[in-house]
Amino acid sequence: MAQSKTPPPSPPRGFTLIELLVGAVTTTIILSAVAVTVMGVQASYQTESRIKVAVEGLRTATSFIEQRMRLAGYGVDPRIAFDFGTTVLPSNLKANYSVVLGTGIPNAVTDDLAFRYRDAAWMRRGRYAGASGIQLETGSTFGMNFAKNQRFIVSCRGGESYLVVKAGASGVSKDAAQASGLTVDKALSSVADDEACLGRTGDQAPFILLLHEVRIRVVNLGGRPFLMAFQGLDELDMSTAVPLVADVESFQVAYVMNRPSPTSTHAKLDAVDKTSTGPNWVLGDVGSVATDRFPDVMASPAPTYKTPYEHASRYNRHPANIRAVRVSIGVRSTSREPNGRRAFERVNLEDSTEAAVADGFYRTNTSTTVRVPNLMSRSAFNPPVGDQASGLNAWGG
Repeated sequence: MAQSKTPPPSPPRGFTLIELLVGAVTTTIILSAVAVTVMGVQASYQTESRIKVAVEGLRTATSFIEQRMRLAGYGVDPRIAFDFGTTVLPSNLKANYSVVLGTGIPNAVTDDLAFRYRDAAWMRRGRYAGASGIQLETGSTFGMNFAKNQRFIVSCRGGESYLVVKAGASGVSKDAAQASGLTVDKALSSVADDEACLGRTGDQAPFILLLHEVRIRVVNLGGRPFLMAFQGLDELDMSTAVPLVADVESFQVAYVMNRPSPTSTHAKLDAVDKTSTGPNWVLGDVGSVATDRFPDVMASPAPTYKTPYEHASRYNRHPANIRAVRVSIGVRSTSREPNGRRAFERVNLEDSTEAAVADGFYRTNTSTTVRVPNLMSRSAFNPPVGDQASGLNAWGG
């Protein structure tokens, strides 16, 4: 019986031109959608990264400032706890100095914050020997290297008589038992350098104490505005400066002054910021004019640690009456948006005059208020240390 033959399969039909075009268009649309999604995710990631870096920098800077500011005035006369000298500052400006960064880069604006405090963990026994400087007791050394202009307090027993001296250009070696070439800082001292108690020995020998001085401001570092902490107030020495945060375009300082309570006999005293818009007890805040941006070191009478709390001099503009410091910091992103669109506008902080610009930078601002309790006490600002007799301080007034 004859078998039927299976016909050969038909050859595959090719795609028509129209089908190819439709497939190509569909594939293009899908790939384009994927590309747009990926680019959007990437742009969002870059934006969040810029903001994250700025926020982390702010957190670091504010943590440092809060920690150090609380120490302001510890172990020093409240009248000189804050420094308002302008000799070493660019253009002699203590507030709203414009930091020029370069062509096409918005300038930064900075206030200057400078303060002092005694180191509670460093102390030696010794004496002041005039031209021979500081002589530590036998077997004692300074223990660490100190740079030029480092200040020391030579405090007599009881803490009321003290001399502040400054290291020379060569500083002080950690292995040294003597520091010569010192300069007496008369403005910070309570006695002259020939005070008899400064040269005593044995159990009557003075204490040698370490005085810290910190200055915080924005500087141009390689074309970027960095908030820097300088160790010392005699110069802007970049070799000892510590960078706190990059891309700070605004650093503002306002001083919250002591004010009388509503029940005080001085309740009707004029506010210290009386000539600015909205008179108040804060210097350097919104509305402050140039003359009301910081305390007045020449305000008279200056309160001393023996001055009663309820005395008119406790409410004047003298730096000893600072009760808190408000610090505001504005940080921008390291780079701009590629398309140059507006990100976050620049805003005025405190009494600065910063123009709002649409320049593509992302920005974040913060403000923190730090109490300075060491300026409020009526106890001796340089308390007795070591084997001192009791009853030399007026603790609690």
